Amino acid sequence: MSRHKYLITIVLGLLLIGFVGENSLLHFMQLQVRLSEVTKELEEYEQQFERDSLRLRALQSNHKGVERIAREKYFMKHPDEDVFVLSNEYYKPTEEQ
Repeated sequence: MSRHKYLITIVLGLLLIGFVGENSLLHFMQLQVRLSEVTKELEEYEQQFERDSLRLRALQSNHKGVERIAREKYFMKHPDEDVFVLSNEYYKPTEEQ
């Protein structure tokens, strides 16, 4: 036992460094995986921001675009018009009807 004390000490030290505590290699690897996920998510949000910024600039410069969005998305209309809303949802009658 006494001749293996250095080997036992080194193995225990490596186990402590590798798997125990906040500064372990296992925790470091988990943080690296999380960092790559967050970086990917950030890139997606940046792309979405660029698309939305371009669309906003286009809407601010084109009043016909604003009217089109208002009609399609918010069902706004002129006083002398009728609006018909078509839906792709399947109508399933209930038994009460």
